[in-house]
Amino acid sequence: MSALERERITCALSAWRGEPGMCQWCNAEIDSPRRRTWCSDTCGRAWQRHHIWRFARAAAKRRAKYYCQRPGCTAQRRDCEVNHKAARNGGGYGPGCHHHLDPDQNGLGGLEVLCRAHHREITTAQAKERAALRRAARLALTADATTDSLSSTER
Repeated sequence: MSALERERITCALSAWRGEPGMCQWCNAEIDSPRRRTWCSDTCGRAWQRHHIWRFARAAAKRRAKYYCQRPGCTAQRRDCEVNHKAARNGGGYGPGCHHHLDPDQNGLGGLEVLCRAHHREITTAQAKERAALRRAARLALTADATTDSLSSTER
């Protein structure tokens, strides 16, 4: 079983639980000999809309009517970008539940449409937070190494 199939089984939005011959979105029996994954184009498009970045991004923009979702923002429609509410932190944009339009019960996903300025503001804050965590980890390692070297010289 592939990693993608495992994710489809565990996806909170999908009804499929891994049975062969069943639709991997709604879990209905696939009765067409030409279909293997989805029982219909509707199910295939529903999965794409929640799991493939370019489809999820387009769906999020349509849902927000192409405007920034921050209250009071008057940015032009063409300046809008889609942000993952839970930062990807280098996780990439491959298929997955992290593209759900709204967070599921597991907390995965959640997309919001923001203007470039608000998106930059959020991304910069996330980068600063990651840098602070790296600095703290580096300081902790240095402090541990210093403590270890002091205790070994006392022996």
